[in-house]
Amino acid sequence: MIQQPSFKPQSYKTYEIPNPGSGGLNIQDLEYNLTSNQSPAMLNRMMRNGSFGKRYGQEWISEVFPGEIYALGSYRDKVIVHAGTKICAYDKLTRAITELYDGLTESAGQFLNFNKNIYYLNGHEFVVYDNKEVKPVDPFIPDVVINRTPAGDYSDLIDNYNRLGKGWKNTFNGDGASKEYKLTQDKLDTSPTVKVEIGGKEVTEGFTVDYEAGKVTFTTAPEKGQNNVVITAYKTEQEYIDSILKCKFMTAYGGSNNSRMFVAGNGNSICYYSDVFDASYFPENNYNSLGNGEQDIVGFGEQYDTLIVFKPSEMFTLKYVNTTDGKARFDSTLLNSKMGCDCPYSIQYLDNKLTWLSTVYGACTLVSTLIEGERNVQVISRNINGGFRSPGLLQETDLPKARTVNFDGKYWVAINGKVYLWDYTTSPYKYSGNPDFDAQSLAWFLFDNFHVNDWVVDDKDLFHARGDRLVGLTPKFNDFGDPINSYYQTPFMQFGLFDYLKTVKKMFVMVRGDTPTRIKIRYITEDSRDGEEEVEDIQVYSHMWSKFAWSSFGWTVINFGKTFTRNCSLKKIQLLSVWFGNNEYNRDMSISALRFMYVPVKKIK
Repeated sequence: MIQQPSFKPQSYKTYEIPNPGSGGLNIQDLEYNLTSNQSPAMLNRMMRNGSFGKRYGQEWISEVFPGEIYALGSYRDKVIVHAGTKICAYDKLTRAITELYDGLTESAGQFLNFNKNIYYLNGHEFVVYDNKEVKPVDPFIPDVVINRTPAGDYSDLIDNYNRLGKGWKNTFNGDGASKEYKLTQDKLDTSPTVKVEIGGKEVTEGFTVDYEAGKVTFTTAPEKGQNNVVITAYKTEQEYIDSILKCKFMTAYGGSNNSRMFVAGNGNSICYYSDVFDASYFPENNYNSLGNGEQDIVGFGEQYDTLIVFKPSEMFTLKYVNTTDGKARFDSTLLNSKMGCDCPYSIQYLDNKLTWLSTVYGACTLVSTLIEGERNVQVISRNINGGFRSPGLLQETDLPKARTVNFDGKYWVAINGKVYLWDYTTSPYKYSGNPDFDAQSLAWFLFDNFHVNDWVVDDKDLFHARGDRLVGLTPKFNDFGDPINSYYQTPFMQFGLFDYLKTVKKMFVMVRGDTPTRIKIRYITEDSRDGEEEVEDIQVYSHMWSKFAWSSFGWTVINFGKTFTRNCSLKKIQLLSVWFGNNEYNRDMSISALRFMYVPVKKIK
């Protein structure tokens, strides 16, 4: 028997992973071709408080709302909720639920803070809350003409008809002789009835109305005067009204300010915009028709002073133009004719860039608003898009229903009970001209047990709707009192010697000392894909004294990292991956650094 040579400790080599997991999940590349800080398999992990550990926990923060929650908004220290057929206000301090309005269609919509109020549009109803009451938006009644002659053969155009409402005014110059006054429309509504003002005072008699012909006939001719006869009439143009009420998406934009409300998403690829700071008035001619009419608009995003309008496979820009006659105009330009967004609730502005989802490409970001070369959109989710080998983001069913939020320097994408999270603070996107390389360096993480109807950021808190209740994040390591299953696997390490068999003698694991931790370990090699379990778990008992009287305790402890050694003694292996797991209530699984002591045994022939 030939005796194998022994190695002295100093002859062993070391391999270190200084920031394990900080590069996030990567299911795109082969498990042995990842960077050392990435992982081929991890769940419920994130960079948190400067280290790689378990994600935030979840806790109920409200009682049951009157029905499924469809949308959330934030307004004056309150969370505004569309639940069932009602709009409710939730006070996060008292946790009280106040019902404000009933009569909504049960379908998802969008809240928008605009001009001191909060508005809600869901493709059926358009309501406003002014901190006193919720009510349908009361349409502005425009004065469409002035200086109109009684016969209607001359007038000066002033306002456009209001798409949102039925009412409009004609203002006449009385001539002292004419009794018949012709309006600009015929076939009028009989309810509400026509309203007449003469000399600034309303009159209720002394005239008759021909609703079919659109005429008002006075018993006595009104006195002569300029713009002294004002007639308010109503005519239902349901197609006009529906052009606004059937929209599902809205935003505030006005060039250098947010002075107008833009709405879209009613099926006709047209966006409409309101008058200045007036969501009750959508002038008839205030609209832009954008691109292919077969594809509807699915949302908006503002980049600097430009409004980006998204369609499933097209993108357009709108820019404010002040015309010589003092009227506003919004000129449109095609931004990208190949790539767009078909996930309406995914559009977020983060890290000074617009980011959104596409069911074709995954998560995308806008690197430029220039059209040249149409390279202004780049895919950033290549690490977690998935495919046949490893399902990921693009294999999620109903991806257009994904709900996203920008919070805590992270892009949260919730779909099918999961969250795909891009930590853009740790790994900001930098465009170098090499799209695959740029996307490969981004840190994405995966959570489960997040069933999200909608998100809302209220001050410094992130809430989400789960069924008919609100959920908040908690620093504790549990979900509603249940353990969080968390695991992390290193890449398959070759130790820089892919053509050698190695013996790995020891593994050193540094963990945080200030959070309670327990870690199970499994070693995975090319010969043992199921893994070989480490006999002894890593345990840190710090801060487990939940009932200790801290208020009267005067001893201060500084918690440093703790390093644990495991004698793994894995002999003659080519590849090694280590799996770390924890599924225990209120226990973290923090891993700060990994180091392996190994020695090359022989070259592979």
